[in-house]
Order: sequence, then C-alpha cells, then structure tokens
Amino acid sequence: MTTSVSSMADHADASGLHILVVEDNLDSQQLVCELLAALGHRAEGVGSAEEALVELEQQAFDVLFTDVSLPGMSGIELAKRTSEKTPSLKIIFASGYGAQISKNIGPGTFSLPKPYDIDQLQDILDNIGKQL
Repeated sequence: MTTSVSSMADHADASGLHILVVEDNLDSQQLVCELLAALGHRAEGVGSAEEALVELEQQAFDVLFTDVSLPGMSGIELAKRTSEKTPSLKIIFASGYGAQISKNIGPGTFSLPKPYDIDQLQDILDNIGKQL
C-alpha cells in the first residue's frame, strides 16, 4: 500500500464513515485504521471474523473492510452473514483475488486488490459515501 501525506490532506474532509476493519495481521490492521482516520473516517479494527460479528452486533457501522483470508471464518463468509442481517452495510474486500469476489456476494460490495494505494481506497470510499 502506498500513501502520500499530500494525498491524505486532500481528503481530510471526507464523508466521515464508520468503518470496521477486519485484518488478522496487527501491523496491517493498525496501518489501515490510521490511514482511514487520516482520511476523516472513524475506524475500528478486529483480528477475526468472529470478533467482527460481535462488534457488528454492538455498534452500527457504515462499512465492513475485510481481508478475505482470515483464520477461522473467511472474510467472504463474514460478508455473506452480515449482508443477510444488515443489507445496508457496504463491504470492501481487500485481497489478491480481484473483482470476482464482490460479484459473488452482491450489490454494495467492492473489491480492493492488494497492494492498493490511497487513491484506490479513497475512490471506493467516495463511491460508498454517495450511496449512503
């Protein structure tokens, strides 16, 4: 993932989405949460799909940002379960598998290929902000 301070500053007035980040690599999770905060969003991170389900029961989120490959339940299974319970929740998959993943889940899902840069992430978040 590449970032630039000037790019982040350009988007500091972002829509302020509440985002749940699901990433089992703690360093990556923290980096994504910090990046999202720099873009003007509220981000909270968890390390597994099971933890995400608990958070989703306790709080309302605008976006679920999940890795596909997670220990235990996969990001895809997590997305299917959350889509059934909360159809309005937007889902972003971060993976090396490409756009086919979001097509398999349905509308309101987006795929962000790894490695991604800040502009790719911001484009998806802008798109989501317009839909809410």
